Amino acid sequence: MLLSAYIGQRLSLRPGSGKRASAGTFVAVTGITLAIVIMAIAIAVVTGFKKEIQEKVIGFNSEIAIYPADSYSDSLYTSGLTLNSDLLDIIADIAPEAKTELMVRQPAILKTDSAFQGIVLKGMAPGVGTDFLSKSMVAGKAILTSEGNDSLLNTIVISQNMADALGLNIGDRVNTHFLLDNNVRTRKLTISGIYNTYFSDYDKLYAFAPIEFLQRFNHIDSLTGNALELRGIDIDRIPDISSHLEAELIMDAARQNRTSAYHITDVLETNALYFNWLDLLDTNVAVIIILMTIVSAFTLISSLFIIILERVNMIGLMKALGATNSLIRKIFIYMSERLVIRGIIIGDILAIGIILLQQHTHFLHLDPEAYYLSYVPVEFNWWYLALLNIGVIIVSCAVLIVPSAAISRMTPAKTLRYE
Repeated sequence: MLLSAYIGQRLSLRPGSGKRASAGTFVAVTGITLAIVIMAIAIAVVTGFKKEIQEKVIGFNSEIAIYPADSYSDSLYTSGLTLNSDLLDIIADIAPEAKTELMVRQPAILKTDSAFQGIVLKGMAPGVGTDFLSKSMVAGKAILTSEGNDSLLNTIVISQNMADALGLNIGDRVNTHFLLDNNVRTRKLTISGIYNTYFSDYDKLYAFAPIEFLQRFNHIDSLTGNALELRGIDIDRIPDISSHLEAELIMDAARQNRTSAYHITDVLETNALYFNWLDLLDTNVAVIIILMTIVSAFTLISSLFIIILERVNMIGLMKALGATNSLIRKIFIYMSERLVIRGIIIGDILAIGIILLQQHTHFLHLDPEAYYLSYVPVEFNWWYLALLNIGVIIVSCAVLIVPSAAISRMTPAKTLRYE
């Protein structure tokens, strides 16, 4: 072990015979602790917020969607997209991790005796795409399959927003009007569940029903819908998979002499507004980390000056005994790093405790109208915390070089007489 490291580890952080930590020790540990707590919580909150919002946006839209070529025609209902082995093979080759789910989406109007509301009715089957809906249920349940019982087909899941606007509740039957082939067709649907994602932009628009209901209503078979959703794709891979899939589908259309290919959309393009907003949150975290790093650096510098002043006589004695300025500077840097480590440990314990408490109790609340969430979301990540700790140690080593240079200007004659 280096002599400077050995002495730095053996020296007491309580100068003289005092039992309490010195002012320099207290300031350094407190400053590092607060910095770690604030930075760790900021990272956890932003990470959690981004995860929750991304899950909601993707839950309503899917990572990638494949539509028929005529999906943007004047017809309210297109000729449809039929699942076939060629299409599934192409998807499996490019995105083997993707879960493919057929979907039927159709505009409709919910009408009661006193109110009405336009919606998009989304026909889905139980799967990855409906997991987020199950987590958001506030009453009843989402019945998205008949399970052999045709009476379960005429059910609908509406949002809390729709229920409040129309005065509906679980078990109520609501007239649902569809425009099909220039004719209005009406079905009475029973409300089986009410959901609330606090994502008002979508909650006001989407209702859900079994895909079998809309397939029968539109006289199409069980392998036909008006979109195919690809879910379970890592968000970083979405642009690459989307572009490759589009290119391959165009080539497949050419091989089969079709005049048009399927239309591809991905959630990063169709909901760019939300994702750009979430990216801005990273800037906020970066600003917080930079500010706390600067505050911690000044705290450490001032603390080291205090520690040096508290041990002026010791510095003079060591110089009189032949210790070099470099050796003494390293001793005080090692001492300061001990304070940094102590502050990091205390800060980690406090930060982890607060994050876990919020995860399990949601004691910190938010206004869902403004933030799309009713509580402060947090996402704990060991890697982020480890990188944060390493970064604090590296920065502290760098900033401690400056105040330790004051030792080289001290002479044994003056320091031994210092009171």
